Amino acid sequence: MSEPEDELELQALQRQLDDAFETTRPRPGFGDDLWLRMQSRRPFFSRIRDALGGLVQGIREVPAVPLASVAAVLVVVIGVGIFSLSGLGRGRGASTSSAPLALNGAAGGAVPGPVGSFGRLPSPVFAPGGVERGAPSSQTAPEAGASAYAGPVTLTWAGQLTVTIGTAPVFRYREPSTDAADQFASSLGAALERRPAGFLGLYTASDYTLTVRGTVQSPPQGPAYFILSAPSMPGVTAAGAQPADIATLFLAEHSLAPQWPYTTIVDGAADQLKVHFLRQFDAPGYGLAYLVDAGGNRYGLEVDLNGDRPVLASGPLPVSIESAPYPIISGDQAVREALASSPPPAAGTPPPVAVQLTSAELVYTLVAAGDYSFYEPAFLFSGAFQVNGVQYEKRVLVPAVDLSQRN
Repeated sequence: MSEPEDELELQALQRQLDDAFETTRPRPGFGDDLWLRMQSRRPFFSRIRDALGGLVQGIREVPAVPLASVAAVLVVVIGVGIFSLSGLGRGRGASTSSAPLALNGAAGGAVPGPVGSFGRLPSPVFAPGGVERGAPSSQTAPEAGASAYAGPVTLTWAGQLTVTIGTAPVFRYREPSTDAADQFASSLGAALERRPAGFLGLYTASDYTLTVRGTVQSPPQGPAYFILSAPSMPGVTAAGAQPADIATLFLAEHSLAPQWPYTTIVDGAADQLKVHFLRQFDAPGYGLAYLVDAGGNRYGLEVDLNGDRPVLASGPLPVSIESAPYPIISGDQAVREALASSPPPAAGTPPPVAVQLTSAELVYTLVAAGDYSFYEPAFLFSGAFQVNGVQYEKRVLVPAVDLSQRN
């Protein structure tokens, strides 16, 4: 059969599948219910259409593939879609408070290995003495440009830290390849355009551009994707939807809903808002612990909104994650290390400001280490203080994994 005839046959097959989808839509009102329940998954038929569109496009680029093989592959794709629709083998998305862990690359979802099975771990690098920043509101995301106090401080502990667990999970992932980035982009219906320096790939879709980046060593940042919408991308229309709802619906429609626990916060003003999905890890016996950067700021996934239209989405690239329990230090030892973190003031400097650390929590922090990188537990201490009428927050991070297990 000639190449033009192959093309016509493929087009006819595509029309038949589209017609089948049109006649097997979900019950009336299903879409409205989906929006109202804010489910974090895309509609089944949208996922299948995108997959078929990418598959057919790929086949068109290889004319030598026999038409019979094309039909067989399409049958397999439809079967896999039906399997996914049944819910088997699929993790659940997270709510705006917390959610069960999923197995699809979600942190903590992997079956843990033996204690210490990753060997000696690389130690996280934190700022000596911690960081002092203009104290953020508990209802807003931390501001990267918040003012910092540069003077010396002396620390005391005025809180309570009771650690009831002797081990905590450490999570690791293998550095993603360009093939992994290509597969991720293909699952979203985006095609490779080029590979800019420092990135795994730049991809384009009908109404957005996707960029995928690997791990950044310093400051440590995990593999991530960045979606920049085109002016043609429509807004998210849902009666009564709040900014967090709009962001959640956008992510679900693009199969990007977080498959890990999170909480959401919104910051910004007027129509320029940022919705933050703050990532959490599950530490058995302790509960959920936030992911923080080297400054103690919580982070995860972010969607920037202009009214009801998403303009930018950035988040962690889905990767396969392993876990293994490691022994951690006691609460008393963590307090001692936190208090010892501030160096003595240098000669000729102003007298140190007395700062009381009043709270502590278990958190996770990224340790970038080459082929494998790690999410390791740490203790985050914090306390508020004032200097010349300006409110600051002191934060001190202490590695939680016992020193005998770290390089």
